[in-house]
Amino acid sequence: MEFYANLHLHSTHSDGVYTPKELVKIAKEEGYSAIAITDHDTASAYPELQDACAEHGLECVFGVEFTVQKPRDYHIVAFNFDPEYPPMKKYLADMAYRQTDNTKKCFDEAVEKGSITGVTWEEVLEFNRGIPWLCNNHVFNLLKAKGLEKEENYMNWFDKNYRHQRAKYPPVLSFLPLNELVALIKAAGGFAVVAHPVSGALAYIDELIASGVEGVEVWHADMNKDERELAYKLALEKGLFISGGSDHSGLLGGFYSSYPDEESLKKSHLYIEPHSVGTTKEYFDEIKNGKISR
Repeated sequence: MEFYANLHLHSTHSDGVYTPKELVKIAKEEGYSAIAITDHDTASAYPELQDACAEHGLECVFGVEFTVQKPRDYHIVAFNFDPEYPPMKKYLADMAYRQTDNTKKCFDEAVEKGSITGVTWEEVLEFNRGIPWLCNNHVFNLLKAKGLEKEENYMNWFDKNYRHQRAKYPPVLSFLPLNELVALIKAAGGFAVVAHPVSGALAYIDELIASGVEGVEVWHADMNKDERELAYKLALEKGLFISGGSDHSGLLGGFYSSYPDEESLKKSHLYIEPHSVGTTKEYFDEIKNGKISR
C-alpha cells in the first residue's frame, strides 16, 4: 500500500511536539505528499499549515479532532468545515476555554505547592501567543525555554503536576454528544470521520453512521492488523471516506527522542515503520473533494 497523505497529526497548537512548519518538513522527508493537522478541539494551526505546505510543495486539508463522550467515548476527525461558521466558531472557543481553564487550575495549584516556580500564567499566555487551547505541554515548553526544566524530566513533572490533578477540577463546559457534534460539522460544511476505532469500536459502526458519520480511519498507528482489515472492509461495504495517520506515534509523533537508543525505541508502543500509515492518493482526493467517487 502506497500512502500519499498522513491525515491524523497533532501540532504545538494542541498536545503535539512539532510546530506546523516542522510537521510539514518532516512529512515531506518521510515521503508524504499531503497532510492534515487534526489538533484536539481547536483549528488554530491551519493558517500556519497552509503557509508551510505552500512553501514545501505539499497538499493539505483542514481538520480537527473532536472529543465525544456520549453516547460513548469517540474521537471524531472533522474535515473541510468552516471554522468561522458562527456556531462552530463559538464551540471551538468554548472547547479552548474548557481545556485552558483546567490547565490553569492545575498550574495555580502547582505554583501554590511550589512544584512549579519561576513562571507566571501571564508568561504562559505570552509564550503561547496565538494558541487558544492550552495544556500541560504549553506550560512545560515555557519552563524548558527558560532553562527551568529539561526534556528528560517531562514525565516526572507531568505526574507531579497534571496527571492526577486534572480530575480534581470538573470541566466548566461539556463536549457535545455525537449526534449534535456531527450535525454542527455538517452545518459548517464539513464531514465527520471516526478516529482510530480500536478495542471493539467498529461494533458500533451502524450507530456512528446513523449519527451522520461518513468516514473511518483505517491505517492509523494505534490500530492492529485485524482492526485495519475490518475497518477497510466496512468502509468499502458502506461507502465511507477512508483516512488514517500517525497521531502521536512514528517520526511525526515527535516522541522518538525520549528513548535512549534505537533498541528501546523499537520496543516502544510509539514506534512504527516509516511511511506505514495514512491514506492513498485515491482516498485522499475523495476527502479533499468531499465526494466518494468509487
